[in-house]
Amino acid sequence: MKTLLLAALFCFAGNPTGDNTTVYISTGSSAYAYHAKKTCSALKRCLEEGHVKAISLEKAKNMGRKPCKKCY
Repeated sequence: MKTLLLAALFCFAGNPTGDNTTVYISTGSSAYAYHAKKTCSALKRCLEEGHVKAISLEKAKNMGRKPCKKCY
């Protein structure tokens, strides 16, 4: 019975890594990617300069951002 309840819960819970996931972007004018981790090496200089912002994956996609080649 517990197994059945857990299975039902996962079916109706939705995608745990869906578009509500937090990603990180650089606010620079030439930035084009979103990052899974704030510590991604591609964000190192932007992080030092304070140009990194946390947003939802859905918003990043709507902005036309693509996944980072290093952390995705």
